[in-house]
Amino acid sequence: MNFSKRIIPLSLAALCTCAGLSWGADAPAVPLPFGPAISAFGPAGTGFPVGKLGVLLNYQYCETDGIRKGGSEVNENVRLTKNVGVVKFRYGITEGLDVRTATPIYDVYKKNLVTGRGEHLGWIGDTAIALHKVLMNQAKGSPFDLAVDVGLVVPTTDVSSKSVDFVGNGAWGTGGAVGLTYSTGSHRLDQEVHVYTFTEGSHDYRKPMYVRSTTAWGYAVNNNFDLGAESQFDWNDQSEKNGKNQKDSKNEWYAGPKVAFKYKPGGFAAGLAAMFPMARWYEANTPSEGFRVELKLSKTFDLL
Repeated sequence: MNFSKRIIPLSLAALCTCAGLSWGADAPAVPLPFGPAISAFGPAGTGFPVGKLGVLLNYQYCETDGIRKGGSEVNENVRLTKNVGVVKFRYGITEGLDVRTATPIYDVYKKNLVTGRGEHLGWIGDTAIALHKVLMNQAKGSPFDLAVDVGLVVPTTDVSSKSVDFVGNGAWGTGGAVGLTYSTGSHRLDQEVHVYTFTEGSHDYRKPMYVRSTTAWGYAVNNNFDLGAESQFDWNDQSEKNGKNQKDSKNEWYAGPKVAFKYKPGGFAAGLAAMFPMARWYEANTPSEGFRVELKLSKTFDLL
């Protein structure tokens, strides 16, 4: 991938993001930024307002830039074009405790550049449900916000010959997360790490245990716009097929810029983030994404 040619147009395309939908009653002394823009199910450190429902949509578009093994490109025989949506709901149960869900809906176009043949894969994946508990609150005198998640993945996927096992194959999963948020002035820093493991599902396939670390920095230019940058590192263990390790572990690190638009009176935010590969390593021949562009939309509703 020619990094310099891709980063300029995609950075210009990065527009708006949102997270942590808590609209205060009083205007803040300084504008406040929101949390991570990219699609991450981890908690960061903040909570969710009691009695409010958040509806969020993450959309990710990406294209692979070749087949890679280890840290090098092997060939360009296969190209994947991915359109992945994640529908999320959040509801504040009590102060410092909320419930969150995330359901992926996806379409992957796989094209063999040698034969010219292509096919579409996907539809719906398995749903993750998590309880999110705030342990420390910076607004109440703590040095930072700290929260944990306890989660469960339930089999909601539509398993077929067109489904992608890595996204969902009707398996159960469990995991947890810890998140930290630190705010000062118009700056906000988020760090979250979560880990999940899975049972064997359809097609005699067991998804790999994975660890994801997401880091985000945001700066509120004013009450409506943010600037910032984000980083995401994924570690995936080997998957299993028919009880045998597939020797397909991988590590991926992507990072890039973001900007945000927020409309506080309507409880609405929208945006994009552009992510580029910083480091990639694959145990087996694997199609690897040359870039990711992510859109995030959110709206809060007051149910009380």
